Amino acid sequence: MSYNYNSYPNISHQTQMSYYPPNSHGCLTTSICPPPNNCIPSYYKCPDQQKKKENVNIKMDSTSSLCLPESQLRLSGSGLEAFLYTVLFPPICLFGLIGNALTILVLINNDFMSRANIFLTCLAVCDVSFLLLIIPHSLANFDTFAFNYTFRYLYLPTKIHLIAFANWTSAVAIWLVVGVCFERVVGVRSPLHRLTTPSRAKLVTGLVVLLSSCAALTFYNHVSHHCFIKSFCNTTQIMAVCVDVNLNVWPGNRTNFSPPALRRYVATTRAANAVFVVFLPLILLVVLNIMLLYYVKKRSFFMYASLGKVSARMRKSGEVALPFVATLFRRHSDQILQQKTEHRVAVTVCAVVTSFTITQAPSAVVLTVNSLWLQTFNNSRWWYQMTTIISFLVVIGKSLNFVVFCLSSSSFRRRLFNILRTKYGSREEKRNYSINTAYTRCDSRDSRILSQKKSFQSI
Repeated sequence: MSYNYNSYPNISHQTQMSYYPPNSHGCLTTSICPPPNNCIPSYYKCPDQQKKKENVNIKMDSTSSLCLPESQLRLSGSGLEAFLYTVLFPPICLFGLIGNALTILVLINNDFMSRANIFLTCLAVCDVSFLLLIIPHSLANFDTFAFNYTFRYLYLPTKIHLIAFANWTSAVAIWLVVGVCFERVVGVRSPLHRLTTPSRAKLVTGLVVLLSSCAALTFYNHVSHHCFIKSFCNTTQIMAVCVDVNLNVWPGNRTNFSPPALRRYVATTRAANAVFVVFLPLILLVVLNIMLLYYVKKRSFFMYASLGKVSARMRKSGEVALPFVATLFRRHSDQILQQKTEHRVAVTVCAVVTSFTITQAPSAVVLTVNSLWLQTFNNSRWWYQMTTIISFLVVIGKSLNFVVFCLSSSSFRRRLFNILRTKYGSREEKRNYSINTAYTRCDSRDSRILSQKKSFQSI
């Protein structure tokens, strides 16, 4: 994700150097921009009268009377990032929130909640949580919020932790997808498995273990960067910069004072995160997808082969009993129906896994590069742009599950339509009932008045 979610499912918060046009004094301003794009003037490169460059370091964790221009107050690391998160993100986020909410509505209204449906429901909840956690980062790209002191005061110290929690939900999501794919493979191999009722205790225990494990693997994001807070313009402007604790030298030739134990912990857990939250799940998804397609095709082949043998034996005997033909036809119809169901489920799962892999796999490469060659790519402008695009691809992937379900599953579309029609129809029935009740009351009152008039006339 951008700011930067340099990897799937991780948002690796790397420090970037962003270069801005010359300021009013003709000096080229160099700013430290830790994604999500909080740029603080670290030093100014200005040619003096002898055309020599002079570096003026600004001490952090202090206040300054220097008032920064709006160009420095903007929290966007680049024009591309501002465009993605101010123009494209709001409608995509809204669509993703509504789509995932409808997905949850359909899945929890099933008569039988299989393990796969439970995992898919939890996946939709994780995607909703992820999108909600990214909203503050999107707001930071709008000038209205970027120039607001209250927003900056609340957002800048907490952005690292927001990204860490987003990483946590992403890690849980990828293992939920692995669980869905595994359940489908087992269900195709053993059709009776999907008819068994999942144990509530085992499911709760499994989800707790999954949440705890992913939290342990992604906790390093909370401590992987050290953030400096500085007030400018007589405490009317606030800026922040976050630098990676594993950098040998911090920007501006500052000494990295992070404890060695912390640096080892971050490096170790970052590598473990890359293995257990990125590469291993992606490999499992590819293998399980291949197995799923293989078993679906194998079951279809054996079904037609067995029916063909029975038909050939009947033709060879020359005598076909009518009950036997009816039984064979019914058996053939049941197997065709079962094959269609398994094929539909396989297509839906493969579509979800394929979409998930396409939108998340590129960020795995980015995480690996940042973990192995942090010093090399840390100050690269083109690398920052690439990570911004790849990170935004993760956001798109979180909003695509509803589209994938609708396009690949006719039963999902049918259930969604029936649920919406039932809810809308019940509301219409209640309104019509209230109107009819009002008319009935009016008619009864009018009839009583008319009867009283008639009785009075008769007297």
